[in-house]
Amino acid sequence: MPDIGQMMLFSLIFMRMSGFILLNPILGRRNIPGFVKGGMIMVFTLLLYSFSSSQVPEPVTSVEYAVLLIKEFAMGYVIGFVMELFLMIITYAGTIIDFQMGLSMATVFDPQSNAQVAVTGSIFHAYFILLFFAVDGHLALFKLLIQSSEIVPYGQVVIGTKVAWAMMEVFTQCIVMAIKFAFPIMAIEFITEIAVGILMKVIPQINVFVVNIQAKVLVGLLMLIFLFSPMSDYVGFIISQMLLGVENMIRIL
Repeated sequence: MPDIGQMMLFSLIFMRMSGFILLNPILGRRNIPGFVKGGMIMVFTLLLYSFSSSQVPEPVTSVEYAVLLIKEFAMGYVIGFVMELFLMIITYAGTIIDFQMGLSMATVFDPQSNAQVAVTGSIFHAYFILLFFAVDGHLALFKLLIQSSEIVPYGQVVIGTKVAWAMMEVFTQCIVMAIKFAFPIMAIEFITEIAVGILMKVIPQINVFVVNIQAKVLVGLLMLIFLFSPMSDYVGFIISQMLLGVENMIRIL
């Protein structure tokens, strides 16, 4: 006769991993086939089940059991949403950079968000994902998932007002980091605007619109090339902050 407690434990782990994978901006992208996502969910569930030694409180009714499953799925969703917020730093910063460079109309289609995104944001978005795997971010994330069973035992997830306030703090942090990421380009483009304005006063005959557009694009591209190394370091910092944010959110749950 199967052990009901172990079956419940397996189902709760499965729901937590389902919410984490299906709503994850890196592992659950829309261009990843469904059977691959299902395979990752099952593999993660089996691995975490083998590491887990927690006892699941037995629900009295099927409704209580359904509530436990929903809470576990919601916890996985919250973890995935935190990662999505940090990934949006790159997209938002790219939008600001392209707007300052005069390339706001040059967009590419992003299958993940099903919308048009900035070219610069798309480039750094791809770089973010590549760097995430290069620095073994996926292994650090899986380690956090294993630790989550100790911090928040299965069946004991509590989603309250603290989670909402923590999400607001993460959102504010991501907005600030996005502005910091785009600030060097914003500053140099502002200086370029001032220089073109002075040039227009000195040489009134110049076609300021043609010069300004070309100058902003040229200066912006040169600065992107010149600042690629420090901006890459900042992308690595964003990844470390993302993992820290996931860990803090797990502790709040």
